[in-house]
Amino acid sequence: MNQQLFYKIADHSLMIDTPHADITRELIPSFTPFRVDNDGKSDLLFRFSGNTKIAVPDRKPDDEMKVDGMSFRVFHNLEGITVCGINKYIEHRFNISADRKTVTSDLTLKERYESHFLAFFLRAAYGMAAVNHQTIKIHASVMEKEGKALVFMGKSGTGKSTHSQNWQKFVPNTQLLNDDEPIIRMLKDRSVRVYGSPWSGSTPCYLNASAKVAAFVRLYQSSKNKLTSLRGIDAFTSLYQSVAILRSDKENRDIVMTTVNDILEEVPIYRLDNRPDREAVSLTETLMD
Repeated sequence: MNQQLFYKIADHSLMIDTPHADITRELIPSFTPFRVDNDGKSDLLFRFSGNTKIAVPDRKPDDEMKVDGMSFRVFHNLEGITVCGINKYIEHRFNISADRKTVTSDLTLKERYESHFLAFFLRAAYGMAAVNHQTIKIHASVMEKEGKALVFMGKSGTGKSTHSQNWQKFVPNTQLLNDDEPIIRMLKDRSVRVYGSPWSGSTPCYLNASAKVAAFVRLYQSSKNKLTSLRGIDAFTSLYQSVAILRSDKENRDIVMTTVNDILEEVPIYRLDNRPDREAVSLTETLMD
């Protein structure tokens, strides 16, 4: 008889249906802070299960990508989306239903080597399902202070993590909320919050916490520090290009675009040309006021 594991990420509940609850739980240790008991009241974002044969369409994939050392092929069909992941010489697959409520995979949910597959499959399924609830995953580093947060975005190497480290060094009473894939939600009252997640890149920061977003800041390396407010298409592009989305899914893209527009109606966004120093931190610190 199967057992269930329940997790709540950014206030969205998901369930893993597995015959090996203790073993499956150990495969995803970064999810531990997000584990909850089943209260029987929360609507599930999706239900995940394994031990299912996943058929792959005999045609060219709609999308191909490489993420965290793994290669992926994506196929769209009337029943949903099928994703094939290859890690070295091993392939596993999952399918998410058209309504994004059911995720099936061919994982046994008990083999140690499946840990990377399971974490990524849950990560991808979460992104696809949560977007329907004005919830997006973005690539960013987040600093929190007294219930408010700054979300630092930018391409790899532009100093997101360094700027967050300098915040911790120079600004009292701050904490790193997430250093790679925080989750942004627009709530029903149109307030915008950022949440920690089980995904945080090379920095082990898996906080089950949230804060009100004070501002988004896109970083660029420079020989001098300058903070500039962004408007219009510049503002939209700066946030949109940081969102983790399935770009081969038009419906997904359209929903993300709407959500980004809604968020930017409530939260300002800035460009920070910066050096990795105290002065740069002082500029962004003013955004918490």
